[in-house]
Amino acid sequence: MPEQLEKIDILIVDDSPVNRKFAERILKDDYHVVSADSGKQALELLEKCEPKLILLDFRMPEMDGAETMAKIRENPDWAKIPVIILTADSAPETEKEFFEMGAADFIAKPFVPTTVKSRISRLIELYGLRVELEDKLEEKSKMLEKLSLNSILTIANTIDAKDAYTSGHSVRVAKCSKEIAKRLGWSEEEVQNIYHIGLLHDIGKIGVPDSILNKPSRLNEEEFVQIKKHPVIGGEILKNIRMIPGVADGALYHHERFDGKGYPFGLAGEEIPYCARIIAIADAYDAMTSNRIYRAKLPNEKVMAEFERCSGTQFDPYLAHVFVEMLKEDFYLPPQTRREGDNAEKEQWNIVDENSSLISRILSEYGTEKNALDSLTGIHNRGYGEKAIDGLLAEAHKGGLLIVNLDNFKNVNDTYGHLMGDKILKLLAAALASGVDDKDVLFRMGGDEFVVFYTDETKRDALMEKFRQIRDAFALGFQETGLKNPVHISVGISICPSDGRSFSALYGSADKALYYVKENGKNACRFFRGDAKKAPAQRPGTDLDHIRRVLEGNMDEGRGLFRVPYEEFPNLYSYLSRCVKRKGQMVQTILYTIGSETQDILDNSACEEAMSTLEIAAAYSLRMVDVGSRYSSLQYIVTLVDTNLENGRMVADRVVNQFYKIYAGSGVTLSYDIQTMMVNA
Repeated sequence: MPEQLEKIDILIVDDSPVNRKFAERILKDDYHVVSADSGKQALELLEKCEPKLILLDFRMPEMDGAETMAKIRENPDWAKIPVIILTADSAPETEKEFFEMGAADFIAKPFVPTTVKSRISRLIELYGLRVELEDKLEEKSKMLEKLSLNSILTIANTIDAKDAYTSGHSVRVAKCSKEIAKRLGWSEEEVQNIYHIGLLHDIGKIGVPDSILNKPSRLNEEEFVQIKKHPVIGGEILKNIRMIPGVADGALYHHERFDGKGYPFGLAGEEIPYCARIIAIADAYDAMTSNRIYRAKLPNEKVMAEFERCSGTQFDPYLAHVFVEMLKEDFYLPPQTRREGDNAEKEQWNIVDENSSLISRILSEYGTEKNALDSLTGIHNRGYGEKAIDGLLAEAHKGGLLIVNLDNFKNVNDTYGHLMGDKILKLLAAALASGVDDKDVLFRMGGDEFVVFYTDETKRDALMEKFRQIRDAFALGFQETGLKNPVHISVGISICPSDGRSFSALYGSADKALYYVKENGKNACRFFRGDAKKAPAQRPGTDLDHIRRVLEGNMDEGRGLFRVPYEEFPNLYSYLSRCVKRKGQMVQTILYTIGSETQDILDNSACEEAMSTLEIAAAYSLRMVDVGSRYSSLQYIVTLVDTNLENGRMVADRVVNQFYKIYAGSGVTLSYDIQTMMVNA
């Protein structure tokens, strides 16, 4: 019996003991955590434990994150475990590399506890749901495998019912194929499989007009072209049926010839799947031994002579030889399975209506445009959408085209991870789909941009109401995410024919309107204005005056230090360094850290309250030339311009004292580190 694997929640792989310890502190209260100091040790641990999630450092000696990831993905027992990459490099090209490796997400160093816990909880929840879904799918697959032969016979009967002259054809082909497979020494499972392939080999006739199938005389050239389409139709119908291996091949290739002169693709010899070569022989045998209106069935001697004559041309020579030997041994199938007869025969067919589960599955799949669907959202993709709209316009339809784009979507991916980003894209797709009719066209253009064309709707009031409905439906769905910062949509609209008579023209017009919305506050809708007058030329200096007024209007008039987002802090620090260096000034950098007297990790509300208090204390204790920024959810960084180390410590202490005076909570500690970061030599 195989050794039972230890069940754990998270495996942390990082060569830095500090990073491992910090990650363990963040996660230990909620998860069972095990850590490894190298890729090699991680692989050894995976042999003994079964984690729900792996946190993997990207930069490690000996075996780095990429190599470790490759080893994990090579092992089928580990391949489905989600992996989050830990990295200090968040460049877009690096992010792309992570996802190409198969990472589920990445977390930037230094760790922000709330972000780490939020992303991990979502991924572990999704992992659990995926495992549960896979179990259900496996159970469903087993149920499908146990479908009775009667259900499959019903499908065969449905096919044959279309053709009055081939009653029972599919069953006879299936039985004949089964006997050939037995002669070839196939396993019982393989024999049963070829039987099912035989039953369904002609399912493509569903797509052939009854008038052609039931024509009492020979087909003309045009009708023969129609009948020759049924292998392709059958292959398309069955291409996603996994419960019968090779079933699509049997339908698609059973009219190919060994010499390459068959249809639909002209394959030859070994290019033709083996199961299709068997079906071809069984199919030809039943055609020869069945009565047709234009000829009687052939006697056994002529059938054998025909197979010997066509060996190596129409048929695989080895299979033809095997089948001729079967005929010499008096192999025989009844040439006709009656549609009417005794009760036993009716019971064998078990004819039911087309609500049979397998029939419904096949018929529902036939004619669908799966290749035209966006894999994430389930709505149509760009290729389908552009053609559909151009098709409507070619038929003289009018309409309104909307480009719908999410505002600040990158911030969602950066803050909450790409899984949450995907969820929001699906919410927007659902909001758009709720307001379209069958005559309209909706598709995902790419990224966070969607297009909807409301066919024959050109009234501005009506299109504006469509925008409001989309906005409200999306806002309602977004509430379910629990995210604090709302995500909005911006929309540009063009109308046919006034703004264009082709998709590309309408899209270009709507895109200009969308650009205007994005440049003027977002979260709005605008119609294309092709007749807008160009702004008059301005005298030199006017633009610069305008820029100065805008900048001055946005300046922080408050007292105390200058607060900026951390993304801007490194650039601002670099600029300050250049400015003060010329004058021989010093720059002190202080890193404040919030902690707890009683617990390792503060909850989110206490953390935010403490950070807000620290920002206020810094604002009232420091000068307007000093700069401060949040470094993480528990840390705040400050630069003091033109200050030596001794004065810097005094200022730092002043901030700490001010913090304790105004902080309303208890049990929170505030400490700091200070360094002289730049001195002019």
